[in-house]
Amino acid sequence: MAAGSRGDVQPMVALGVGLTRAGHDVTICAGNDFEGFVTGHGLAFVPAGVRIDELIASPLGVEWLGHSSRNPFRELSALRRFVRQSTQGYAGALVPLVGSADLWVSGVLTVHAVDALVSVGGGRHVVAEFAPMRPTRSGAATMQPAFTTRSSIANLIAGQGTLQTMSSVFAPPGDRLRAELGLPATGRRGFLDAIRRTPGVLAASPLVVPPPSDWHGTSEATGYWFLDEKATYTTEPALAAYLKEGSKPAYVGFGSMSTREAAATSEVVAEAARKAGVRVVLHAGAAGLGSTDDEWVQVVGDVPHAWLFERMAGVVHHGGAGTTAAALRAGVPQAVVAHIGDQPYWARRVWELGVGARPVRRHQLSAEWLTEVLRGFARGESAARAAAVGAEIRREDGVGRAVALLT
Repeated sequence: MAAGSRGDVQPMVALGVGLTRAGHDVTICAGNDFEGFVTGHGLAFVPAGVRIDELIASPLGVEWLGHSSRNPFRELSALRRFVRQSTQGYAGALVPLVGSADLWVSGVLTVHAVDALVSVGGGRHVVAEFAPMRPTRSGAATMQPAFTTRSSIANLIAGQGTLQTMSSVFAPPGDRLRAELGLPATGRRGFLDAIRRTPGVLAASPLVVPPPSDWHGTSEATGYWFLDEKATYTTEPALAAYLKEGSKPAYVGFGSMSTREAAATSEVVAEAARKAGVRVVLHAGAAGLGSTDDEWVQVVGDVPHAWLFERMAGVVHHGGAGTTAAALRAGVPQAVVAHIGDQPYWARRVWELGVGARPVRRHQLSAEWLTEVLRGFARGESAARAAAVGAEIRREDGVGRAVALLT
């Protein structure tokens, strides 16, 4: 059940490929726009009844993804509306799946719904976690801790508060499906109960998210679930020429984060590249970033991170779990411009691990900050530490470990 954007779908596809290689039949339920991506990797596909790319580009998507980092209450309100709209067709897509699987792997958004499916049609249920969500005293494994560097009961309370907040957002889609199945609504308590009784597999490196003892085995960090696509990628001629022209460029891109400020953000990138004297590969992404400065900025569409990042002097990104993981594995320095959700957590962990520059939030992005980041990349700051962490990440087999746990 891969509800969400590419960052939510791709690791599920990676897990599905691993399960298929182990001899299992795998079906992915995701946004309609991911059908080709899923089936292209040999997996069966069930459309969720909505196109995620259209939602991200809609005014509601832009409001949530592009303007929320200043105000957490506004972010939460926009997220509630986005989830409500993006899951309108979900119940209709899921009801026919009752009883069709021996094992269900949900995400956080669908854990409540899949809990209902399992209660009616049976099967085992495991939740795939792409960020740590189980309450703990550990600051390193708490998304919004009171104390980042030590163990504290205050962190445990903060984690419980985060789950309560999540329940207010993600319980309604589950209750919508429960109504379709003839079950009573369980609301926020039902969402929380589903989390508590469903074992988790955390698709992250234990080096980055050290599993705390007070999780008591409810979730295990398997390592990241990477989907290697670089073997089949054919380099675009313009990008290939740009990479050969001079010293290593830096990557700047914000993935599925849309914005109303594409022109201003693009100019910030170009200005920083010129001032720092560092060429940039700029990912257009959902924001539609671009540039007319062909000397310092090369704009690209979607390029596999596994192929691109290892060719960069450093990576500036939005802090999505998948992009952070790809930059870590590439072994290059990074800097995070956190927008929403779990992105500030990954930004903090990058900084704490010593593999990147001090992060900023989206509304703090400036040409001055980015110029210093690019200069740091050129000087090789954090490069040795990033390379060492990357070597450790590459030794892990997250998909293999997850498959072993699930089967």
